Amino acid sequence: MKEYLQEFRESYRYTPSDFEKLGGIWPLRVGQNKAKSNYIVGPRVIDCYSLHFIISGSLFLSHGNEYVKLTQNDIFCLHPHIKYSYSIVEDDPDTPLRMFWMAFNGTQASPMLKYIDVSEERPYLRNRMTPELLTWVKTLFQLIADKENNAVIRLQVTLYNIFNMLTPLTVNSPEKAHANEWLKKSVDFINTHFTEGITVAEAVRVAGVHRSHFYNEFNRLLGMSPMQYLMKLRMERASGMLKNTRLSVTEISLSCGYLDLYSFSRAFYNYYGLSPSEYRAGVPVKVNPIDVRSTTKKRNKQNVIFL
Repeated sequence: MKEYLQEFRESYRYTPSDFEKLGGIWPLRVGQNKAKSNYIVGPRVIDCYSLHFIISGSLFLSHGNEYVKLTQNDIFCLHPHIKYSYSIVEDDPDTPLRMFWMAFNGTQASPMLKYIDVSEERPYLRNRMTPELLTWVKTLFQLIADKENNAVIRLQVTLYNIFNMLTPLTVNSPEKAHANEWLKKSVDFINTHFTEGITVAEAVRVAGVHRSHFYNEFNRLLGMSPMQYLMKLRMERASGMLKNTRLSVTEISLSCGYLDLYSFSRAFYNYYGLSPSEYRAGVPVKVNPIDVRSTTKKRNKQNVIFL
């Protein structure tokens, strides 16, 4: 490592190829350091994400509105465009502050962090470093340091393995494991096939639980009924297509899983308080979609096709 004013540091930059950017996540920088007694970074912002792995020692992290002390085996993440700073807690020759870090970006970067329970509000994980995880972090560091031209796939595998090892073990009982499993299966099914005219009954069959239990648990855990969730996905898709494409209302209705224009137009009006054509023309939405759902039955009595 090279000596600097506040630390000993070794770091390497990485420029992802167009091929790598077709994936969901790619590395930008890796580094390791050993801090001196005057070590402080920031305050500043960055344009990417950066995971820091504390190997020894401790530091104070200020990130957005968060201020926290982190120690050996903790991990923290810097988020883009959020002001941060961090500094050494104390200079102990026996346990100096040492870290590895990796900066990354990509369309999956934010969802990946949420998947491992890291967010802007709580950008750290307590006591999550393990010898195996450290091995993967060092492997990523070495691959980028060595600048191997044929290491693209290995880089991707290594990066995803690091996140895989940080995946939280949140299931504490067989009952909870079963609930998480069937709910995820049903939500994944709806998310994947909502434009294909599926019904809630099909999602129930995928879940493999009793219909009433499905409705109760779905509503409790997602905050809405299965039908409301299905409607939300279809209406968000429809509104985007009305704004951003030149497809006819009929074509959009068929593309969103409706069998005919009448069913789509009625559902759209019940959700937004406007006909699809009014929405496309830029007429202000009359009601909040959440409020509209409670009046769906009343509005379903209208026998008008909104063209």
